[in-house]
Amino acid sequence: MPGKLQMDKISALTGYSVSTVSRVLAGKAYTSERARELILRCARQLGVLDALAGGRLLLGNVAVFAPGRTFNPRGDLFYREVTRGIAEALAAHNVCLSYCGLEEQHADIEAFLDKAGNKQINAVIIIGTDDAAIFRLAAALNKPCVLINTTDRDMALDAISPDHYAIGFNAVRHVFGRGHRRILSLSCLRRNTLYTRLHGIQEAYRHFHVPFDAQQDLIVTEGFSAEEAEQALEAWLASHPVSCWPEVIFPGCMGMASGVLRVLARRRLRVPEDMSLITTDFRWHLENGPGMAVTGIAVPCRELGSEAVHLLQYRLNRPQAPVCHLLLQGRVIEGETVNYATRHAARVALGQ
Repeated sequence: MPGKLQMDKISALTGYSVSTVSRVLAGKAYTSERARELILRCARQLGVLDALAGGRLLLGNVAVFAPGRTFNPRGDLFYREVTRGIAEALAAHNVCLSYCGLEEQHADIEAFLDKAGNKQINAVIIIGTDDAAIFRLAAALNKPCVLINTTDRDMALDAISPDHYAIGFNAVRHVFGRGHRRILSLSCLRRNTLYTRLHGIQEAYRHFHVPFDAQQDLIVTEGFSAEEAEQALEAWLASHPVSCWPEVIFPGCMGMASGVLRVLARRRLRVPEDMSLITTDFRWHLENGPGMAVTGIAVPCRELGSEAVHLLQYRLNRPQAPVCHLLLQGRVIEGETVNYATRHAARVALGQ
């Protein structure tokens, strides 16, 4: 009865029928933009949306944009996990979810506008795109929009990402905390988020008063494949004397770690007895690595999707609230592939 009375009140204040009010509050798409705007504004003023925020999602159709490889069965596992998180969060609601490919750079603007600008689409989620033109267009749509694993430098759109800076910092801190000082990082730097992670790595070096030499401590690859990591590491080891080899190798993901392990196996180097290994990936990959669990920072994946849905509801309920960028923290998963550098620690303690 209280809910019915509130709908009657909204109907009286806005001039729209109770059935129209009901459709808008249920997130149905077949109402005019003016009706939707007036009814939601009135519901917000009456506090109705506060009661609904934890339950019903007031959206009918949500469009999800992501790089095309996300939808390839052998493509980007990370982004596929994110889309599963979105789907799981929306499963309890009467929401239609649709997907569209959108590349990281030089995205198809016409395709984006055709999909996102459709009147049936009530909200937009954009995953892993760095194209500023897309962000400006999304901000002009006047629809709730959340970015995942990217940032709008114009600060017009809400965003949610793993805390890449903290992930890089804490991975290296974990290694330095065990007495190691020579780390070789393998990273692809094709996106801004990856530069942010590298900055976290460099900050950990500064924190422990260890000089960072990009020529000695970093291998930059074009992608994340095992084959590319394998070739790059093999070339690096072949061009450096054994005395300069790292104590720890830090590839950017489990795919790259697979290539690293092949190189170490060929050279009869044991993990972690002869060389330690740490990486970053989602938890299942770390715990079920190629022949072994691998120590690393578990990056939140499905959580990104589910929290993005909550951000959409937050923006719908509070359209004038400040734009926010939510950072999700990683977590150290111990796979026993990073040993304690006891001999190095002893030398440091003796000042040798």
